[in-house]
Amino acid sequence: MMTDSKASDRMLDRRGFVAAGAAVATALAAAGSLTGCAPKGKAEGAASGSFAPEGTFEGGKAMTTLNDGEWKFMECDKGCGGGCVTKALVKDGVVVRTKTDDTHEDSLEYPQFRSCLRGRCAAEFEFGTDRISYPLKRKNWSPEEPHGELRGKDEWVRISWDEALDTIAEQLRKVYTTYGPRAVYYPWDQWGVRSPVLDACGGFMVTWDTCSFGSYLSDLSQLGLPEVSMGGVGTINDRFDIIENSNLIVLYAQDPAWSAIAFAAWNLRAAKENGAEFICVGPFNNASANMLDAKWIRVLPGTDTPFLLAVVYEMLRLDGEQGDIVDWDFVHSYCVGFDDESMPVDAKLDENLMGYVRGDYDGVPKTPEWASPLCGTPVEDITYFAQAVGKQADAVLSHGFAAGRCTGSEDVPQLYLTVACLGGHIGKPGNAYGPYWVDYSACGGENLVKAGSANAGWDVSGCEPLCEPEQVFLATLPGGQIPHVAEENIGGLEAYAAVLDKKYHNVGSPWGGNWKPLEEKDCDIHVIWGERSGGLRAAPNHLLGIEAFRSVDFVVMRDYVPRPDSCYADIILPVRGRQQTEGLSSKREELVYYTEVLNPDDESQTDRWINEQLLERLGYDASKVYTVSPEQALYNQFSGSQLMNEKGEYEPLLTISQDDIDAMGVEGEPQEGVVTLAEFKEKGIYTFKRQAGDVFTHIGLADFIANPKKNPLPSASGKFELYCQAKADTYNMISFDGSQFKPYPTYHEVSPVEGYELRCFNPHYPRAANSFYTNVPTLREAWEAPFLMNVNDAAARGIADGDDVLISSPVGKVLRQVCVTGLIMEGAVGLPNSLWPKVGEDGIDRGGCGSTLVGGKPSGMGMTGQNNAWVRVEKWTGEALEPDSAWQQTIEVTA
Repeated sequence: MMTDSKASDRMLDRRGFVAAGAAVATALAAAGSLTGCAPKGKAEGAASGSFAPEGTFEGGKAMTTLNDGEWKFMECDKGCGGGCVTKALVKDGVVVRTKTDDTHEDSLEYPQFRSCLRGRCAAEFEFGTDRISYPLKRKNWSPEEPHGELRGKDEWVRISWDEALDTIAEQLRKVYTTYGPRAVYYPWDQWGVRSPVLDACGGFMVTWDTCSFGSYLSDLSQLGLPEVSMGGVGTINDRFDIIENSNLIVLYAQDPAWSAIAFAAWNLRAAKENGAEFICVGPFNNASANMLDAKWIRVLPGTDTPFLLAVVYEMLRLDGEQGDIVDWDFVHSYCVGFDDESMPVDAKLDENLMGYVRGDYDGVPKTPEWASPLCGTPVEDITYFAQAVGKQADAVLSHGFAAGRCTGSEDVPQLYLTVACLGGHIGKPGNAYGPYWVDYSACGGENLVKAGSANAGWDVSGCEPLCEPEQVFLATLPGGQIPHVAEENIGGLEAYAAVLDKKYHNVGSPWGGNWKPLEEKDCDIHVIWGERSGGLRAAPNHLLGIEAFRSVDFVVMRDYVPRPDSCYADIILPVRGRQQTEGLSSKREELVYYTEVLNPDDESQTDRWINEQLLERLGYDASKVYTVSPEQALYNQFSGSQLMNEKGEYEPLLTISQDDIDAMGVEGEPQEGVVTLAEFKEKGIYTFKRQAGDVFTHIGLADFIANPKKNPLPSASGKFELYCQAKADTYNMISFDGSQFKPYPTYHEVSPVEGYELRCFNPHYPRAANSFYTNVPTLREAWEAPFLMNVNDAAARGIADGDDVLISSPVGKVLRQVCVTGLIMEGAVGLPNSLWPKVGEDGIDRGGCGSTLVGGKPSGMGMTGQNNAWVRVEKWTGEALEPDSAWQQTIEVTA
């Protein structure tokens, strides 16, 4: 349970902090918190003891009984962006212990990339007793009588691979030849999923959503911001520049101490120790704010637009009164459209942001007094923030994406960029703007070491579709060409309604800025297809999603653990997990090698094998679809791995001999690098050595600042567009509810729903990373996930700390234990992200899934609003909520 005490009162150095965390994890394991993984009373088909706690526990110390075994390298990059090193000690076919990077002494210049408690539970995640070990079929499903109403309730029976694959191939052939590609739906994927099986058949439908990135998913190149939706590494500065040169770091709508626990948080601590001051902005005085002793600027969820408008107003006012707040040279040299002087010559409106915040057009000055009732921020805090981020500071204006994951947040990216531009905090040492501490281990700039491409894609151009192909999401088009981005797909808020109502609104796809004019389209979904799918947790409107899953003819999933989607399937295929593969992953300063940790004695197979089997059954030659062997793909990664030299050129990283090539059974040429393949595989990581001020120190957008004509930004003007006609045209073209947007950011009111007076947001939480880990018994016991509520809001409702509370929204209900705290602001409540649903017969979700509370019709550009759902909270008087640690989602097999 959380308290109001500050972490700064008991701060440790990094070594002590990590050691303390490891001791807690070890104590939990040895004390019996892993009993959920013990094979007692397990259902047939569960994993056969492939994970076990270590040794014995005496006198408060873990007493190892292990004298042998083999250390294997686990792959752990599950949603947090850390890319840390996790090692598993394997003995007699089980993982008995884990550890992290210990290849060298730890320092900022040559860091150990240490895993968090989640990463250390990777083996338990994949090899626990909830593991799916062989093909399963829902007992009462048949092609003639699917009994969809029993999905999520029915029993499961074991079937053979032949029966499972024959059934899937038969259903695919039937649906494609009868209904076409619009009848097959992959209901959740943000990144542009591709399936060789479905593409060969003729294509399929999929969902786009603003889920992770929110309004930052819009085409920000229109504003002049490159790469933001893919990490923003071009806009942010190198970690050493921030540590050495920044005196103010703003963490806007982010909490790396919980969401990016390891390397990123350590760099922030280093900046703090070097004298940097911190400001954290958001509804929650979170772990990062406490760790860094930051000034907390409270802003209610979804009200960042009025807050930032008032900040701009105050920066102008303070600059007029005292000077040295607004960097007018920067505004007029590198921006267009802020004031009359910087307006583009072809502007359609005789208006700009400066005039808007002054109230010149609507008679409403956007003062702190105007904003405070809307955003909940005290007037003096708005003034404090405006003063702090002025041109006199060497400031980093970093952001997460939480403020963008709100209904009504369309203008947040442009507004926060405006604040950075007014202060001149871009393109120079100690000053930067962008999405820090999210991905890429918090390092801006090109990778200093990187893995080679596997070159192991597949080609379905020679496959004749089972139906007439249509231009649906990533469909096979005439001639076998697969488009890079979608022409048609279904928005997140309409995902499940489209299945039930057979209609949706197409706006193209946000990936790559491929927006299309809003158009209502028909669809007729008969098959839902998923591969390790987490849609029923992540997608809005979970309860409607259950209805959608129950309404179709056939649902097939492949997974190695029973995620929410697979529990509503008809057939589940056991796929091998990420700890059963071998390969490389890289961040800016590290290249990590991971191995096959275990190969349990079960029937799981690789995705490739499954695809090959299905392709053959559908009449295709799988050898012509997959043209590169897995061994060759791995070799390509090794041989193509590179590191950057001091001239900024890439050189081979690995020395690979002819003996290495022969041993792998692949084609290739020997090469010279800086480390042998054998040494790299033995250590499991190559870390790029750094030092402060080295030639690899990256200053984001410095080339643009040095010469904007020679190095223009990707916007139409080549500059930062604080008046952006392209943005307005795009938003107005796709506006779901007819809302109109101007080229500069403006306030759009988000009205509360009658009877629902609190705004619910979903903070990232240490127990899980997106859909991963939350079902792991160790983590469920170590991190119970309480509902966060302000002390005054709780008192007004007769709620005490530890009570069970019912949280209701217009689309669903969730039951949670409450944590009453002063760390969350009045009017806001927090339901931790990543929790899996557990819906009872009464329709109440006792698992705490945030998507159960999110839904409704799309507005604006279709924001799903995960972070500002309107809810009411009341004390629960029914049966007490079972602790998360007391249950685990499993697939029960009866025959």
